[in-house]
Amino acid sequence: MLEELIIEKGLSYLNSSRKLRETDSLNSLRQLYLANDYFVKAMLENNINVRHRGYVFYKETQQEAWEIVSNLSRDVGQHVAGESDDWTDKTVVKSGYTFDDIIGYDYVKEKFRVHIIYPRTKKMPFKIKANNTVLMYGPPGCGKSFFASALSNEIGEGTMYSIDASNILSKYYGESSRNISMIFDMLKGNENNVLFIDEIDALSMKRDFSDPAANRTISTLLLQIDGIDKTDINLIAATNKPDLIDEAIMNRFNSSLYIPPPDKSSKEFIFDLEVKRQLEGHTPDLDIGKIASHMEDKELEGSRFSGRDIRKIVTNTLEIASIDYVVNGSFSIDNKLFYQMIDEVVPSLSKKMLKKYEEFDL
Repeated sequence: MLEELIIEKGLSYLNSSRKLRETDSLNSLRQLYLANDYFVKAMLENNINVRHRGYVFYKETQQEAWEIVSNLSRDVGQHVAGESDDWTDKTVVKSGYTFDDIIGYDYVKEKFRVHIIYPRTKKMPFKIKANNTVLMYGPPGCGKSFFASALSNEIGEGTMYSIDASNILSKYYGESSRNISMIFDMLKGNENNVLFIDEIDALSMKRDFSDPAANRTISTLLLQIDGIDKTDINLIAATNKPDLIDEAIMNRFNSSLYIPPPDKSSKEFIFDLEVKRQLEGHTPDLDIGKIASHMEDKELEGSRFSGRDIRKIVTNTLEIASIDYVVNGSFSIDNKLFYQMIDEVVPSLSKKMLKKYEEFDL
């Protein structure tokens, strides 16, 4: 039967991989990835016996690939030791904020406390034996990265590293997989590390069997996520496109947290934070509560302002004030000026977009 031939093809690549294991690790890994693709195909067949065999061999290839990748990553890490130090220095998250600075989002904060913070900062009578993996999803500009930066000051002695998934991708065949393996391997040597991957959908879009390079990247990411239960690494990821993520990757996350647009209290916090940040100490006489209410009045027919929209409103308003100062020698920053700019900015989060996120079934 055709389904059995899929298994046999996968086994032929698996056997080739094992023969090359000692003499050519990189080529052995390539053979494993090819075998893995066939076993994944088998897992999608209607025949239950074929699906079961595909799953069993898929788990075998995962374990064997994990061992090869770990060895190769150690070799690469030793070869580029200076380069790795530079990488870790550049990606350490440094922030002056904590969860106390985030208004609302209590459910999200509590999930982070249970999965990431308490195991590091509290003497717990038991330990949950599960990968501490959290996926944040939601519309763009609503604070997923800000949550990660605030979390960096909540994890005790741990260090948080942040990478953008798009920076891992490479046009060269196999390079993206090696980048993923090297990054995880660099973090395994230190205790209490947290890795934040932004825009993880760029690395993990649903598999297309006509694109072996993308499939290899997904397989490598799966292996690394499966392997972090043997380390002290915690993984946090964020995406604006949860519907595009491969199902196998999605299932690796213990918690999936929806980060919605800011409510009125959160709007006040973001607005106040951005005004203080941009004016660097100058404090205009503003009624922030009324400004937030004016924003909500403009959110007609279900559209919503994002945090990014609020920052844009503040920036555009201060640009008007600076032009006024240059032209007229004076300026005024008051509620009326902000109302005018709010009326001109269209909320970027449409009702249709938000409905897609709210109905997304994780």
